[in-house]
Amino acid sequence: MTVPSAQLRIAATSDVHMHLTGWDALRGAPVDDKGMDRLATVIREEKENAASGWLLLDNGDALQGTPMGDVCVEHVDTHPWPAVLNALNYDAVGLGNHDFDFGLPFMDAVMAQVNCPVLCANASSAAATCMTAYTILERELTCSDGQVRMLRIGVTSVLPPQTGVWNRRCLDGAVRFEGGVQAARLAVQELRDAGADVVIVLCHSGLTDGIDATGENFAAAIASDISGVDAMILGHTHLRFPGPDHAGFATADTDAGTLSGVPAVMPAYAAAELGVIDLGLVHDGVWRVASHHVRRREINADTAADAIVTQITQPYLAATEARLDTPIGHTSEHVHSWFSMLNPSGAEKVVARALSTTIEETVAGTDLAGLPLLASVAPAALGGRAGPSNFVNIEPGPFRERHVAMLCPYPNTVWAAVLTGAEIWDWIDRSLVYFAEGDADDMALTNPDAPAFNFDMIYGLEAEVDPFAPPAFDVNGHRVHRDSTRVRRLSHQGRDVDPRERFVLAMTSYRGAGGGNFPGIGPHTRTVRTDVELRQALRTTITSNETSPTHSNAPCWRFSSKSETRRVIHTAPAAEDHLADIASFAPNVLGLDRNGFLQVEVTV
Repeated sequence: MTVPSAQLRIAATSDVHMHLTGWDALRGAPVDDKGMDRLATVIREEKENAASGWLLLDNGDALQGTPMGDVCVEHVDTHPWPAVLNALNYDAVGLGNHDFDFGLPFMDAVMAQVNCPVLCANASSAAATCMTAYTILERELTCSDGQVRMLRIGVTSVLPPQTGVWNRRCLDGAVRFEGGVQAARLAVQELRDAGADVVIVLCHSGLTDGIDATGENFAAAIASDISGVDAMILGHTHLRFPGPDHAGFATADTDAGTLSGVPAVMPAYAAAELGVIDLGLVHDGVWRVASHHVRRREINADTAADAIVTQITQPYLAATEARLDTPIGHTSEHVHSWFSMLNPSGAEKVVARALSTTIEETVAGTDLAGLPLLASVAPAALGGRAGPSNFVNIEPGPFRERHVAMLCPYPNTVWAAVLTGAEIWDWIDRSLVYFAEGDADDMALTNPDAPAFNFDMIYGLEAEVDPFAPPAFDVNGHRVHRDSTRVRRLSHQGRDVDPRERFVLAMTSYRGAGGGNFPGIGPHTRTVRTDVELRQALRTTITSNETSPTHSNAPCWRFSSKSETRRVIHTAPAAEDHLADIASFAPNVLGLDRNGFLQVEVTV
């Protein structure tokens, strides 16, 4: 006797980051590979072509990420993201870490407008009314024998518990976060006990090569260690799965799209792709998953925008453009980050000035006023996973709100910490994992697994660094080589830094709360916390230094010596006309790579 069968199509978005349209508001130009307006067209097509059951989910990190997201903070009651979710009839939404960036009241008020369950199993707060740990959705499926049977689908969601650290400035004491694996295990068991036939985990977490239940990327641990999971939606790292981004990972089948045998998909960020898992189900008294097919479907230049989503987002896009066009000052310099992997640029310098000035004013008249003041700045945009347009580029002329958003992509405030010279030495060493290991000529200079937002430069010191020495830390900030260092010399005003000397190091609230796992930041670190938003501090810096906001102070770091080793950097195509800026590195253009980056061979 043939066992009755049916199909369930699970479609998912993840890490939309307020890319609601195919318009790059920072650069005032259209893009053909991102945008929820066009992805909505793909969603509707996939739903229409689904053989039987259909489920549409989102995996979090939607409320922050573009200037439109910042403008929409002022539109709590009419935010466009809930309107888009409702228009497309999403069935459940998970939360991501960046959904908390504007504070708990904002997130709760916005997500309360969504017509479907909003899920997070490892965050709890008495002040949040929109969240629940899990839900059970019901679908009537027409089976191969013609009969209609009810399928009960359990859905839960987890995110990195480090969210409480990263957003300490606005969440401290307001939300309690638990381990993602622990919370998922409990939620899956309760869903099974409640009669769920199929269980899906919205996992706002990525993959590591191995099983790590305690880090921020614990998806492999859920798939490996928790029984009863039938499918997973991944996110957070802005990578793609299945596909080559995770080739060679021990628990991942990058062709079949499985983690330890569990079907899983991670669609690209910024609404560039829809993740799709088709589950083949059989019913022999109970439902069982008999087969699966995992794929990612991307948008392209031929994908038409959805009329409803366009109508929803148009007023907010217009308001965003008007805001970004507002002039706040003038710059006589060309400020860009095209070569920030080779030497400090004006893009980082102007942020350092904003940080330092704010902290200098804050500690005036205190015992900290006599300590040397430094500033720690990571590049705001330096290519990477966000693509070849992800660079700061501010031409001489009016300095606008658009440029503030370029330099300050996150809603951080200005903090500082009192650190010793030894701790700052380690801080720089932790940053230098940004440079790739290896000694082969023509290899990439930078480590693709080390995000540029952790490549901190310390302004106020002069550091000589060796990018070819074994790194002292790994990309997660854990020390891996106790006796190794990539710092060759560290000096302050012409003299070597004393390991015991104390400094006041200005930084963002993200870094000061522990984001990036930098040495010296801990529960006993003396910190200075201000409520001054970095964007406002930058506006003040620009308006008070109109002719040259960055100033031409000495570089804060340089390579210790030219080893005549050739390396390849990946930068914006527009950088080709400015190679004179890096003439000392003997640049040689190699052309564009498959992702659109300009490849330039340099001598380091």
